[in-house]
Amino acid sequence: MKTILSLLLSIILTTPSALACTAFQIKSNDGAQIYFRSMEFGYPFNSKILIVPRGTECTGTAPGGKPGKKWAVKYGYIGLNVDVLPTAVADGQNEKGLAVGMLYLPGYAQYQDPGAAPADESLGSWEVPNYLLANCSTVDEAVAALKNDVYVAQQEFVPFKEVLPVHWWIGDASGKVMVVEYIDGKLKVYDAPLGTLTNSPPYEWQTINVGNYVDLSPVNVPERTLGAFTSVNYGQGSGAIGLPGDLSPPSRFIRAALFSHWATPGATANDTVNLGFHVLNTFDIFNGAIQSNSADQTANTKGFLTSSGQPKLVNTDTTEWTVAHDRTNLKTYVRTYNGLEIQTVDLKGIDFGQPGVRVIGLQNDFVPVDITSKAKPLAATAD
Repeated sequence: MKTILSLLLSIILTTPSALACTAFQIKSNDGAQIYFRSMEFGYPFNSKILIVPRGTECTGTAPGGKPGKKWAVKYGYIGLNVDVLPTAVADGQNEKGLAVGMLYLPGYAQYQDPGAAPADESLGSWEVPNYLLANCSTVDEAVAALKNDVYVAQQEFVPFKEVLPVHWWIGDASGKVMVVEYIDGKLKVYDAPLGTLTNSPPYEWQTINVGNYVDLSPVNVPERTLGAFTSVNYGQGSGAIGLPGDLSPPSRFIRAALFSHWATPGATANDTVNLGFHVLNTFDIFNGAIQSNSADQTANTKGFLTSSGQPKLVNTDTTEWTVAHDRTNLKTYVRTYNGLEIQTVDLKGIDFGQPGVRVIGLQNDFVPVDITSKAKPLAATAD
């Protein structure tokens, strides 16, 4: 027990910032397969919706910043990009209903040997979502592409001046989900029937840890008798006593796995999108909830980038945006930290045959709706 506790404490205390993303899926009662995800990072992404049409010519990155794998986009897709590299998507779905989410895996992700990298097959870890969304229609195709068509080399992500340690949630319109990681330079592929993913430790450890919480339930515990004493449940939620409530990746994995399976699916996809955003609310990280004692940081680096000088407390991860991909009806829903309202993009309304990459800006301002003028007389009621 002491060894296990020491390991958990080591994970929580030594893993760097930028580790709070959470992903899960819920199937609506009308059959829609919907993926939900929160994006937290110790560096502001200032994301926009990127639209990448069919036929777009792309080039990956080989070690040393050399040109890597080349491809032409087969399936049009959209995704949330990153301002430091606006053509890369951290999360997206394509016109066939394949969704790919990139989540941080610090301390564990190690890609393929850069010394053996064939330039014409090489990708950077940050380019995997773009490649899979552009070329694959199903999870099986995505896994086959990673096994046979590309080489994900260990190399620096230039904007951050370090290797970008990530793993990927991949799901298609059938509801099938797989998690892909590179550990010790080797590709690891996992069936993911829970549909859940967070961050470090790796996926296999997280699924084993679920066994520590299998007795939890949304059903209230009835009163219990201990000899002559009766313990009475006066409140709600007693079936989930012991549920980990902190913001660490192992605890969020447990909550995401349980909540996404406890949630009662809506009758329609629209109802279930609403439900899923309520589940996402339970993972919402406000400014100040996670802090780092880091040297000479600014509001823009948020404890993420290495620097020197006297340490000072800075706020790190916040929930920059949350997203839902309805892989059945091909709709994407986004909410930003400041915007709060749900914004939607209908992939069926996009002409993916129109050349040229495009972007859609997101609402990032807090704008409450003034309803003062909508006051109406109270309707009379029958006696």
